[in-house]
Amino acid sequence: MYRILIRLKRLIKRFLKVKAETRQSLTTRTSSKIYKYLMLLMAASLITFLYPAENFLRPFDYPRKGEVAQKDIIAPFRFNVIKSPAELREEKEAVANSIPTIIEYNTDLVDSTLEKFDHFMTRGEETAGQIDSVMALNDIPPETKEYIADSLRQALRQEFPFIRSAAIEKLLANENINLARSIIDDILRNQIYFTGVLPNRDVLPESKNRSVIVRIGKREIFIVRDKLLDLSLSYVNYLSALNNRYLVDSFDIDAYYEYGRDFIIPNLTVNIEEMQSRKAEAMAEISDISEVITVGDVIVRSGSRVTPRQEKILEQMYRQEKALSKEKSWFTAILPELIRLLLILACFFALYMYLYYFQKKVYLSNPKILALFFVFGLELILVYFVGIRWELSLYLYPVAIFSILITVLFDAEIGTFNVFILALLLGILHRFNFSITLVTIIVGMVSCFSIQRVRHRSDFFKAVLYLLLTYTVLIFVLESFKVVPSDKMLNLFGFGWANAILSPLLAMGILPVFESLFGFTTNITLLELSDLNNPLLKRLALEAPGTFHHSFQIGNLAEAAAKAIDANPLLARVGAYYHDIGKMEIPEYFVENQLGIKSKHESLTPTMSAIVLISHLKKGRQIGEEADLPDEVLNFIEEHHGTMIMSYFYNKAKEMGVENPPESEFRYPGPKPQTRETAIVMLADSVEAASRTLTDPKPARIRNLVQNIINDRFQSGELEECPLTLKDLAMIRESFTQVLIGAFHHRIEYPDKEEEK
Repeated sequence: MYRILIRLKRLIKRFLKVKAETRQSLTTRTSSKIYKYLMLLMAASLITFLYPAENFLRPFDYPRKGEVAQKDIIAPFRFNVIKSPAELREEKEAVANSIPTIIEYNTDLVDSTLEKFDHFMTRGEETAGQIDSVMALNDIPPETKEYIADSLRQALRQEFPFIRSAAIEKLLANENINLARSIIDDILRNQIYFTGVLPNRDVLPESKNRSVIVRIGKREIFIVRDKLLDLSLSYVNYLSALNNRYLVDSFDIDAYYEYGRDFIIPNLTVNIEEMQSRKAEAMAEISDISEVITVGDVIVRSGSRVTPRQEKILEQMYRQEKALSKEKSWFTAILPELIRLLLILACFFALYMYLYYFQKKVYLSNPKILALFFVFGLELILVYFVGIRWELSLYLYPVAIFSILITVLFDAEIGTFNVFILALLLGILHRFNFSITLVTIIVGMVSCFSIQRVRHRSDFFKAVLYLLLTYTVLIFVLESFKVVPSDKMLNLFGFGWANAILSPLLAMGILPVFESLFGFTTNITLLELSDLNNPLLKRLALEAPGTFHHSFQIGNLAEAAAKAIDANPLLARVGAYYHDIGKMEIPEYFVENQLGIKSKHESLTPTMSAIVLISHLKKGRQIGEEADLPDEVLNFIEEHHGTMIMSYFYNKAKEMGVENPPESEFRYPGPKPQTRETAIVMLADSVEAASRTLTDPKPARIRNLVQNIINDRFQSGELEECPLTLKDLAMIRESFTQVLIGAFHHRIEYPDKEEEK
């Protein structure tokens, strides 16, 4: 998965044509200028029309919600205040929820059921009389009497198969069936079937309305939803009703329960279609007009705070005015958008002018300008959500994120100027609000200067302390002018402190994205790569220990030389550490790893040896890309040999009888060093290797060696594409000499014990 993400990042960088700073073509070609100004126009247009568009409808001199009106605002014409989609939706939902559940009452089913009950009781009474008559006969044997009685009982069971046998037996044994009929019929008719029976309460649809309508023919009865009976509840109510009647008329409750239980059947059904039809009719009757404002109505009184209702009316009035202006003149209609676009273009054009005159390298690099616009876009999105979408405090605007990102990616000078541009933009986009502009400038400048020399991730916490102090003082001063109550000021302090803590942490998390996508190599990344516990360096130490030690020594030389000429010493050291990682694949073919054994090159032709040596450049680049090394570091791998000729193998080919061997086969592919740091590592590589051949490393011999190597690289043209001057070369020579003298310093020879004796 990690490798897939690395490849995806590389594809994005190729699509955006992002390269390391040293490989970016800083040209003034016409196509580059066109892209540059297209980016300017596109950025200004996106901000103008997308941040947020409804502000076009509101004149700057009209108040917003919570602000105090400076004058009476009177309606100049009659207009309707339209409900917002959310209000309309809520109102329709409320109306739909007010429609009760519609339930159909099946009267025919109840009548037929009660008729069956009456018939059952009548047949039971008849059958009981017939059995009594048979039993009273004396001229029939008892067995015959019993047979006839069983036949009568069986006939009753067959006629009412849904009645349980126990109920039939109890009915035939009852001496007062008429009483049972009247009591049970009264309970069924006036209690159980009064509102009807549902098969199950689960058939009721979910509704916030606790009322239901039971439709009995043309009548509609409103009852509480909880009062509805389903089959199980009706059994309970039936038994409860029998218990209540028992207090008046003594009878066998269990027998009466058995008589009537089977005649309780569901007769209610939910009418979903009728419910939906009524909901649709109710929602269709809702008007989208909230209220009507007539000419001369006072919308807001002078000196009063604007309420949400008044703000809504004002916004509708602005929309009507805009529509009327469109009818009169198209130019008047687009004037607010045009003015806003011109102001934003002026801000970004000022940024371009600053970069052109004072930061030419940034100005000529389109990927870097693209990165700047992306940071602006990210900041404006965050401010939009915090300030407009969520309507949070001004002191929660994450201005520090913008300042920290620009300062770490570029420098404090560029960061400071961009803070002023951001302050102007936010002021323009928020109706020329001076408070936003002031807070942005102060907080942004403090963030820039607190983070300008970041060398560790922990340095971000220093910015947190500075921001905490800044927000405390800023909130106290600004809000004191407004005479804000102490409890509200305490809340504002909380907002400022939360912003001071979260913004640097969020910036620290966002920073790697910009580093990876836009080819930035910050000091933080270099410090992480300089850790000798880095997996790549640990692998180099294990697989090619000679190369590791050689690279470490070059790092010391390169860092000292970079400090002497005011280059980037950290980049030079890190580049030196990784410049030979390609040798890990075949370490035994390089002299520093042979450890006195026979050289592998003795069995190879000079041409093949040259191919082997050149391969460590391509392989090193490949290993570095797989490990996600920044392009600034990968360039050291390709440039540290430049296009030098491998003189040893070239001369060996001549000695073996090859006439005029082609130099191209024995030259490194390059490119030549493009920066001062890669040139320093090239010189340090040669100096460190050559210094090991000195048998008597005296200071004069070391200085001559260093001077000869620098002269050779200079005369061969390897340094012609990097910005090193003759003065820089002289300072590099002195720094190399001092480091090597320190490394080869004379040590005191201590006598052994026998000599002391």
